[in-house]
Amino acid sequence: LATMDIFAGCGGLSEGLHRAGAARTKWAIEYEQPAAEAFKVNNPDAVTWCCNCNVLLTAAMTKAGAADFCDASEEAKEQAAKLDAETVATLPAPGEVDFLCGGPPCQGYSGMNRFNKGTWSLVQNSMVMAYLSYADFYRPRYFLLENVRNFVSHNKSHAFRLTLRSLLDMGYQARLLISIPLALGIWECEQVRFGVLNAGNFGVSQSRKRTFIWGVAPDNELPQWPAPLHVFHSPQLTIKLPGGVEYTAVPKGSGAPLRTVTVKDAIGDLPPLTNGANLEDMQYAGPPISAFQKAIRGGCTVLHDHICKEMNELNLERCRCIPKNTPGADWRVLQEIVAANPDRTLFKPLVPWCLPNTADRHNGWRGLFGRLDYGGHFPTSVTDPQPMGKVGQVFHPDQDRIVSVRECARAQGFPDSFRFYGNVHNKHRQIGNAVPVPLAYALGRQLRSALEESARKQAEALMAAQLG
Repeated sequence: LATMDIFAGCGGLSEGLHRAGAARTKWAIEYEQPAAEAFKVNNPDAVTWCCNCNVLLTAAMTKAGAADFCDASEEAKEQAAKLDAETVATLPAPGEVDFLCGGPPCQGYSGMNRFNKGTWSLVQNSMVMAYLSYADFYRPRYFLLENVRNFVSHNKSHAFRLTLRSLLDMGYQARLLISIPLALGIWECEQVRFGVLNAGNFGVSQSRKRTFIWGVAPDNELPQWPAPLHVFHSPQLTIKLPGGVEYTAVPKGSGAPLRTVTVKDAIGDLPPLTNGANLEDMQYAGPPISAFQKAIRGGCTVLHDHICKEMNELNLERCRCIPKNTPGADWRVLQEIVAANPDRTLFKPLVPWCLPNTADRHNGWRGLFGRLDYGGHFPTSVTDPQPMGKVGQVFHPDQDRIVSVRECARAQGFPDSFRFYGNVHNKHRQIGNAVPVPLAYALGRQLRSALEESARKQAEALMAAQLG
């Protein structure tokens, strides 16, 4: 399928879809320059624009003679008019895009964002509507939206329900028969397809729950949800709908043929590092020691991006104090050290002053200044791993440092051949914002099966018409 990837990031979603043989990304849009450059490096045959998607849509509609139907802001119109002729010439016309995929920015919906009520988060939320505008203009055969788990419940599910209603109004089909109340009345007996999947069920060592919505044009087969491949504890996959209806893409209690991928499986073959290591390329420490490592390496002989953020001396000392290979150890160990040696003068305050005073209101701040467990899995990948972050379990299991860029990339299922762009902070951001590659691959396999089924039915219909 000729594919347009909007909010493409560094290309995790496209990478998985390509590997499944379901899509060929011809166009990609990404607003952040380092991520756009990473997408270009990994997808040299795609046309990649580093630009506001609203500006490009305005230009595309103007080019197609549909400017009168474009409800863009004056700012977007002005910027679209300033685009160079070469950029405008590369914009596809309606009918050229078979598959539209993307993950609109999720900061306003994410529970990881402490400031999801802010102005910028609200602007990011509006990108969902911009994405739907692309679907309305291009009317692709297939449409896939990815977002965080909270997308289905944020603000009484308003954006989620509006998305479903918009797709159905465009004529896209789906499967589940439900009744969904909207602000302007009751929307009854429409068919919709949506679900929440956990990447851990599909071959990564990470708990990462994501919402997906499929839109499929008439006369095309709707993809099925992929069955879990790996056993993984996955609560909160059920979507609760008005009227007491519950829906889940993965049946409760369903097993899987393979065990959970552990942290050891994912990163146990990588060379040791020290705090702030910044050597971009190095040799592997030895052969792969798990099936995951063998697959993720592919044919790579050089290890890229095994670099890590540098902690200041105080945080480094805190890291040294957290016991190694001790599941559950976190900042509370620092309290025990201070209690046992109240006269300690080196590296004060060893316990961050704000944590004891606010722990009761935040579940004890469990995990902050915590180490990963070789026998467990990564928490949800974030854009800026830091010990005081919302996900503070960022220390290596047995090394005194923050997890490296490549280790985080493996937690997201990126092959070792995949390159990121910019400094260490840019690279972490690209990884944290991405769709896990194995999850995208699983969805792509189902899309490919749907395409094959559509082709089979069309061939049968053609043969029946000829015989009739």
